[in-house]
Amino acid sequence: MTEQRSLPDDAEAYGKTPVFTNETVPDKILNHHDLQAGTWGLLTVESGTVSFFRKGDEAPLAVISSEKPFVILPEEVHYVRLSEDAKFFVTFYKRPKS
Repeated sequence: MTEQRSLPDDAEAYGKTPVFTNETVPDKILNHHDLQAGTWGLLTVESGTVSFFRKGDEAPLAVISSEKPFVILPEEVHYVRLSEDAKFFVTFYKRPKS
C-alpha cells in the first residue's frame, strides 16, 4: 500500500531531530505540519511503528517500522500517530545549490 518514494540522488543531509517517543514527541508533529520547499525528511523508526497521514486522509498513507525509512516530501501537509512503543527520528535533506 505504501507508494514508492525516494530522496533525490544528490540530496545532502543537513540536520536531524532527536529520537522521539510518545512522551517526548512535540504536539506540532502530531498535528498538521509540513516541510519547507526544497526540504525532504527521512523518517526512521527505531522501534514500534509510526503511521503517516496526509491532510484530509482518513487512512494512513504508510505505517513505518524499523525495516524501511519513509521519505516525507517537501511541502506535504501531514501528521503522524505513534504506537505505544515507538521511537523515531527525522533526518532533513536538501539538494546542493548550483
